[in-house]
Amino acid sequence: MGLIENEQIEHKNRNNKVIMIIISIIIVILLIISGILVYMILTHEDTSLKLTINNQSTNFPTDMFISDNGNLYIDIKAFASLLGYETYNGELKTRYSEDTSKCYIRTANEAASYELNSNTIYKKVTNNEDYEYFDVGEPVKLINNKLYVIEKGMEIGTNCMIEYNQTSNLIQVISLDYLVTYYSNQFTNSAVAEDTDFNNKKALLYNMLVVQNPEGMYGVYATDGSEIIGTKYTNIRFNEGSQEFTVETEEGNMGILTTDGDTKIEPAYDSIKQISTDLNYYLVQNNGKYGVINQNGNIVIYLEYDNVGIDEDRFNTNDINNPYILFDNAIPVQRDGKWGLIDIQGRIILPLEYDSIGCVVGSQSNTSSNNVAIIPKYNLIVIGVNEKYGLANSQGNILLEPVLDSIYSVTSSGENRNYMILTRQELQDGRLVDVQVTLDLDEYLDQNLGQSKETQDDDTANVIQDTNMTNEQNDTITNVA
Repeated sequence: MGLIENEQIEHKNRNNKVIMIIISIIIVILLIISGILVYMILTHEDTSLKLTINNQSTNFPTDMFISDNGNLYIDIKAFASLLGYETYNGELKTRYSEDTSKCYIRTANEAASYELNSNTIYKKVTNNEDYEYFDVGEPVKLINNKLYVIEKGMEIGTNCMIEYNQTSNLIQVISLDYLVTYYSNQFTNSAVAEDTDFNNKKALLYNMLVVQNPEGMYGVYATDGSEIIGTKYTNIRFNEGSQEFTVETEEGNMGILTTDGDTKIEPAYDSIKQISTDLNYYLVQNNGKYGVINQNGNIVIYLEYDNVGIDEDRFNTNDINNPYILFDNAIPVQRDGKWGLIDIQGRIILPLEYDSIGCVVGSQSNTSSNNVAIIPKYNLIVIGVNEKYGLANSQGNILLEPVLDSIYSVTSSGENRNYMILTRQELQDGRLVDVQVTLDLDEYLDQNLGQSKETQDDDTANVIQDTNMTNEQNDTITNVA
């Protein structure tokens, strides 16, 4: 019996060992599985994209950021909304449009506009200042039926700083308001408090700070504390588009300084602002008279005009890139109530004999007809005299004498179509009577010019030579109807 009991005990011990081994193996397997799960979780957290705004972790839609061809593209509307912007379909200049290939964003201080397939965005501080245009390097794209732009385009449009760390997969965003608060606390002489010029706040995005001394004089520091412009001006204004500062002296004279603190244009004018970054031209004014100078201070157009350039806001559907220099050559000028054109060399190319540049038929808010100043396809400019309208090209040549009662456009599906109204004589009840007719101006120009602005001869002869429209001439212009 003792041998049998010993065998049973040994058998039982062997079984226990097997069970313990099995349990140990299971525990090891569970530990390995747990480790793998923890690793997967940690790895997932490390590789998932994270976003902070003003150093605060922020939730965002999964498709807000998309990597494409080495660029980080950002959903314009979704990102702008996170920074407190209102977002809209359509274009800033034509706010009543719902064109989904365009959008604009807006706060109380500024608005910015984007367009599909365009690498140019434009902004406007919400007062009567001019539009500023920026090339962001890559065109706006349509992704997932939404408009996306690269980082630079989003930074400029929303006045923020964006840093994407691919190693940590972290996007850090710093807003302009955050920068204003931070540097106002860092610099006791900061001049970017809440009630100052919004343009000066934007200098912080470029590592510059407008400051003010105890005597109320303005200057500019780098954000590292080094002086760029001494505090000796009664006013300073940062121009984001040209990356320059407009300064005003104690004598009330204005000039231009660079962001390095160098004097570009000596303070010698009652007002000054850049009107062309390509040409480095500036609109200047003294004693109520306007002219144009270049970056060296040399006169291009003498200061003898009551107005230079047209009011872009009156032609906000007209795709005017620069209201001061039309089609890169023609500068509208007005003196004693009469308008003409001067080219970029300062030569008069259209005498000051016209009552208007452009035809004003109403405002978008109360009529479907839009005011027209230019016909972009053919580089044509609308001219008016004695309440009649015609067309000149950007070289000052008259292509259509002022014989039309009106020139206007109608917007449909985001596209503008141009029309003209003229008065012609028709035989009714045995006598000639004046009748107004509306014709398709684009169709007329296509048939009579037959070529676009790229190939149009600058010396094209007048399409209509005589402002006194005869029946034969009327027939010529109405054959396109």
